[in-house]
Amino acid sequence: MQNFAPAILTHVYAVSLTLGTMCLTSYLFGSGAGTVLGGFFAGRQRRSDRIVAISLCLAASVSIILASGALPTDALLPALFLLGCGAGTAGPSRDLLVRQAATLRFGATSFGRVYGFVYSGLDSGLAVAPLVAGRLLDHGWFRLGLLCIAVLQVSAILVALRVGRRAEVFTS
Repeated sequence: MQNFAPAILTHVYAVSLTLGTMCLTSYLFGSGAGTVLGGFFAGRQRRSDRIVAISLCLAASVSIILASGALPTDALLPALFLLGCGAGTAGPSRDLLVRQAATLRFGATSFGRVYGFVYSGLDSGLAVAPLVAGRLLDHGWFRLGLLCIAVLQVSAILVALRVGRRAEVFTS
């Protein structure tokens, strides 16, 4: 979203580049607000996997709705804010889930290595995703770019729930 939201929205919704860029800003504000909100949720909930799943389910749903091209133009700014909020809210709980799973599986001293592995994977994904998404957009498949975001978010939901179940087994 951070790289291609204006281009996608100008093609799928025929909005101006200015509005497309405003939507990106709305997404980024939503992500920041979601991260703050997610920090409160993460501190109060024991089941981080559920927070990740619910948050990313919201984000994936908004991505699918955006991909449909059916939203009225007036709804784009709030929709992108919700998309960012869903993705941002998942972050703190994802971090706690990684820490919990790492310490249960590999011991209390190993979570630094696991964080390194996880975040190098995130950075690699952030480096490769624009190459893939750029190819889709070069071929004019703008809606498919939004659907790919939803697919990746659903994949993250499944992984989080699986990790959460495994962590629950280890603590039982």
